[in-house]
Amino acid sequence: MKPLKQLKQLSAVAGLNLRLQLRDPAPTLVLTVIPLVLIPFMMPAFKAMLLTDGYRGVSGAEQAVPSIAVLFSFLAVQNIIDSFFNERSWGTWQRLEVSPLSRPTVLTGKALVAYIIQSAQILVVLSLGAVIFGFDPKGSLLALVATLLSFSAVLAALGVAIALWTHSRDTALSLSNIVGMLAAGIGGAFCTVSSFPDWAQDAARVSPAYWAIDAIHKVSLDGQGFADIWPSLAVLWGFFAAIAALALVQFRYRQE
Repeated sequence: MKPLKQLKQLSAVAGLNLRLQLRDPAPTLVLTVIPLVLIPFMMPAFKAMLLTDGYRGVSGAEQAVPSIAVLFSFLAVQNIIDSFFNERSWGTWQRLEVSPLSRPTVLTGKALVAYIIQSAQILVVLSLGAVIFGFDPKGSLLALVATLLSFSAVLAALGVAIALWTHSRDTALSLSNIVGMLAAGIGGAFCTVSSFPDWAQDAARVSPAYWAIDAIHKVSLDGQGFADIWPSLAVLWGFFAAIAALALVQFRYRQE
């Protein structure tokens, strides 16, 4: 198939999925607004933790805004899962599968929309956190955006993988919430990883949340840039590759 034709088909699938998602924006809006309600309650605790770590002149927003944003980004994975099961119940997925479109094009289009929505959600939360609570990164804004986009890719892949590997909506949503809360918790979304016991600080590294928050911490508090956070970004893309591979394995199995 010619690349231009493939691109047009991918654009059509992504456009259809985006329109379906925008029919009911309430879940995404809720998961964007609730973090902004919780952040001021978390700021005093995070301020105390940052002062303990040796930072001065902090308000707590430096850690509270990105940490809560990461937590609710994990919770937003359920929207990706819902979209898959909704389209199955509506018959949209089945109609696309019997259309001239290839199955990889259909899956790629859905995954692309999932990535766009995940990225928009976390970017909006941090932007509003900057306006409302004074979250003001000292380092490179481009490095910060690169971190958010990398983390969103991991979560989009996670949502697609869970949707493909599970056979019921309830199972998928339960698994998503369990994985999300655990990964966010051990990754430092509820308190700074430096406050963990030594063994827990080592365990935190198995969570993509740890690497995202670590990179954001370096940019927002330490004034660092790409040269300092690229190892964290590399780990995030490693998570993406592993999770995407799991999704592709199940996708190919269903094709057979």
